[in-house]
Amino acid sequence: MPVIPGYEDDPLVDGAYLTDEPLFWACHLLQCTNGVEEPLCAGFGVSKDDLLQFFERVSAQHRWPVLSVPLSAGHVLHVLYRNLPGEGGYDYLLHRPDWTATVPLARVEGCFRGPGLCWPELLAVAHKAAEAGSAARLDPQTFLLLMPIMSDADLPEDADDVLAAMLTACGATGETGALARILLEEQSCWGPQPWTLTPAGRISESRYAFRRPGEMSSDMLAQVSLLLGPGGNA
Repeated sequence: MPVIPGYEDDPLVDGAYLTDEPLFWACHLLQCTNGVEEPLCAGFGVSKDDLLQFFERVSAQHRWPVLSVPLSAGHVLHVLYRNLPGEGGYDYLLHRPDWTATVPLARVEGCFRGPGLCWPELLAVAHKAAEAGSAARLDPQTFLLLMPIMSDADLPEDADDVLAAMLTACGATGETGALARILLEEQSCWGPQPWTLTPAGRISESRYAFRRPGEMSSDMLAQVSLLLGPGGNA
């Protein structure tokens, strides 16, 4: 388990063991429905009891799962389950081993901060995580892992189909088309939000976002945009 600045004394565990379990993805996507279980149960073909039992498992205070997405030049995007009693949440953190602090992209909790990326960036990161080969290939686990911090007011016409395919690839066996539509309509805590492409990088217009001037330096805004964009270099 890599050292993550600010969490050195917390019970972090590598969450990679969770990713082959369809119930994990149903549980993880509760962040997108503000905790409403029904569409996820229908989409994944699971019971509410099974979903809630799994939620209790990944929310245990003595084990905080961390799932990590490698980016370019040694950068990593960590998804950290912050299982504090009464103050639980999900931290999406950009880091590199030589940094003394992480850069927060989003937090999903009661006092949410985000969004963390737009639809084209979600596609770009999932594409970079996929095996080399088809230019259209996306890594479904990376896609769903970062889906809770995606928000975009300008989605393409095939967004529902793309998301439904990612859900199916991660074990959803129920009404994936209907679930995809719900997830893209709600878009987590903040709903669909516009983005602006500027010389300093891509900037969210949400007042809750970290990726905007005053919350992130101009240099870091540009670096984040490069890391999450199609080129992936920073």
